[in-house]
Amino acid sequence: MLTPAQIRERGEKLHTALDVVIEQRSWNTPKRRAHQWRTLKKLVQHAFEHLPLYQRLFARNGFKPDMLEDWDDLQKLPLLTKDELRDANQQSGIKNQEFRWLASSGSTGIPAKIARSEASLWHYMAWNTALFFDWCGGQPISNGLYLVDFAPDSIDFAAADLLRTTVPDSRLFSVHDPVSKLTEKVLRISPEFISSYPSTLRAIALELGRRVIAQTKLIHLTSEMLDAHTRHLLSQVFPNAKLIETYTSTEGGLVAFQCPHDARWHIAETNVIAEIVDDAGHATDGLGHLVITDLTNDATPIIRYRGLGDLARWETSPCPCGSSLKSIRQLEGRSAAMLRTRGGVWLSPFVITNAIEEVPGLAQYQVVQQQAGSIEVRVVATSTADLEPHLLRVLDHADMDVRVQFVPEIKPNGRGHKVPLVVSELPQAA
Repeated sequence: MLTPAQIRERGEKLHTALDVVIEQRSWNTPKRRAHQWRTLKKLVQHAFEHLPLYQRLFARNGFKPDMLEDWDDLQKLPLLTKDELRDANQQSGIKNQEFRWLASSGSTGIPAKIARSEASLWHYMAWNTALFFDWCGGQPISNGLYLVDFAPDSIDFAAADLLRTTVPDSRLFSVHDPVSKLTEKVLRISPEFISSYPSTLRAIALELGRRVIAQTKLIHLTSEMLDAHTRHLLSQVFPNAKLIETYTSTEGGLVAFQCPHDARWHIAETNVIAEIVDDAGHATDGLGHLVITDLTNDATPIIRYRGLGDLARWETSPCPCGSSLKSIRQLEGRSAAMLRTRGGVWLSPFVITNAIEEVPGLAQYQVVQQQAGSIEVRVVATSTADLEPHLLRVLDHADMDVRVQFVPEIKPNGRGHKVPLVVSELPQAA
């Protein structure tokens, strides 16, 4: 429990960060772009002078900070991969400032470690606070429940620690607790607001069965992609709840947030510079790899980072909400989940998952590919009668050999809590 003095000190830090975020949210496009360029130049110079990771990366690619003269020069900056970030020696680029060592979820089994400044974490918290205020229509909900990854080196644990400034410890629970315990908390508290990961809330919804939580008005989901099957399940168990998503990561903080008035995601442009590039690393208007530069953290600078592994495309039409922020229509999958057909064609995982989600009786499933042209569908089901032929029938068009395996449970990959719907063990598209 925090002391009154700690709460006051933290409250002052949150208010300071909120003042900055409130001002930034009022900026027009030219002012945001000027802020991005100014911060980028400063960050690149800082990385060049203080971080061996970037000194090696820049030298290998013949890059120097004075080569950045205007936005056309952005692609002169080399792309940073997750392997390069993972292999770098742990070293903070700041002195005389507080920071925390954090690790990515490590869905591949090996997390990347970065230092994140306390200032950037308070900025992250302030942005989420401002968004929460928007979602609640200016009348924040106090009866909330927060399901958090309490791994001590996760960004969510760091955020939960800061969240204790305004939220009592009795409303913060670990996603690693048994599902039955979390379900009991939901039933006892009857929260009007829930913040969770899709996979955690999905497990709770399955545990609840036919019970309905009518009091919940708002659900915030983050860190994982919300698939159609989970969305449908949550709408049945929480029929009065509006679902809102944010796109966050350890490396990039708050990258984007779902528009309350449209299906698109707005890029948090004062926090990050976002790019979409093709396999060769060139900007594209089509489906491509999401690349980010984090403008808020100078402890371990994240500059033109391609390691998130997400695929997206730009949405260029004006948004009904009137925002001038750049938008992506949706996150269209992870490059680490792309599948390969018999003919050697890369296939979006949604071609498979959308077909599977039409099959009734599935409690949980996971698609695993170990060789091209062949997939294994692991299934947790209340009844297996006629399920296998049904699955084989709906997947017959996918140019894949399909094997169905019924299992008692599907566990997370790697060190985190996440249970990916699709796992490919093939070398991925570059």
